[in-house]
Order: sequence, then structure tokens, then C-alpha cells
Amino acid sequence: MKILGLVGESFLGGVKILFPNTLKWIGLAGESLHAQLAEEIRGAIKSYGDGKVTMEAMEQMPLMKSVVYESLRIDPPVTPQYGKAKSNFTIESHDATFEVKKGEMLFGYQPFATRDPKVFDRPEEFVPDRFVGDGEALLKYVLWSNGPETERTTLENKQCAGKSFVVLITRLFVIELFRRYDSFEVEIGESALGAIVTFTSLKRAST
Repeated sequence: MKILGLVGESFLGGVKILFPNTLKWIGLAGESLHAQLAEEIRGAIKSYGDGKVTMEAMEQMPLMKSVVYESLRIDPPVTPQYGKAKSNFTIESHDATFEVKKGEMLFGYQPFATRDPKVFDRPEEFVPDRFVGDGEALLKYVLWSNGPETERTTLENKQCAGKSFVVLITRLFVIELFRRYDSFEVEIGESALGAIVTFTSLKRAST
């Protein structure tokens, strides 16, 4: 029960950062993106979910999925990661190699990797369709869960135990937003936990 409690607290803390950050980037992207998301989400629900949000319907929303991944890429909810080496190994970057000894403590700041200009075009910009189509190949460089987005959580790695659930509820969050509203405007503030988002206008769904 203590372990479950710690997981729950960690998850809640992450979502308190992730949801406002997701709102921030979508809100700042403006009405053009909002219109595309609303059309895609409502069309998929109608065509593949018989009016309901289903897993099949969500799979027909490539822009929505890309927006969620791009939010996780540009603003990982937990930026610092650390761990102790269990054995000797080598870390390689684009232009250097580092020897790590067993027992050494490693610390990483995720945006150094997720905003790497040698991997991502316009790394400091929120690009909503970055992971659509051929862009899906870049998902292996989205490391918010302490590992590549393309890999599964196992007992042998340090990836977030709630990785798949976090992606799912963030998708549902975006879907429900655009089921109810056509567009919205926001003002952005900052706090120790990330963005503070204040809605300044909400345009209800026209259909």
C-alpha cells in the first residue's frame, strides 16, 4: 500500500504540471490548431466511436496524438532524472563518449535531449504535427518517461510505471476539451511547478 501511495502521489504531482503545460502550448498555438483538433476529434468520434470516445476512435486522431507527444517533448513534466549505475558502461553523445563506473550516480536534465537541435527541427518551438506520419520515427527521442516513448515499462528499466496511463489521460483531456469548445484564449503565468494557465475566453462548440 505504501508503494501504491507513492506512485499515486508521484502521478498526481506529474499531472499537476503536465495538464497546465499542455493547455499552455495548445492555447498559445491559436485558433487554426484548435479548429483542426476540433474537426479531427469530433469526426473520429462520430465515424469510429458511434458518438462515443473509444480506443479505436482515438487511434484515428493523429494530430491529437502528436499534440500530446509534442507537449511531453517540449515540457517534460519531471525534468530531472537520476540513477545509480548497476555496472560499468559507456554513454555516447553526438560528439563524445563517457565511461561510467558501477556505483556512480548519474543525473540528467531531460530538455537537453528532448530539445536537441541535432534531432529536432525548431526544437524550441511547439510544432503540433511534429509526430504525424513520418514524424512518428522521432518518438524514440521523446524521453519524458525516463526512457524512449517507443519502449515499454519493464521490471528491468527505470521507465515511469504509469507511462501509458499518462499518455492516455492526456489524450482524453485534449479530446474532452475540444468536444466542448471550438477555441479558447489563455494568459500564461509561471510557478515553481510550471505554467499557470488562466482562461480569458472560451468559445463553446458550435456543433
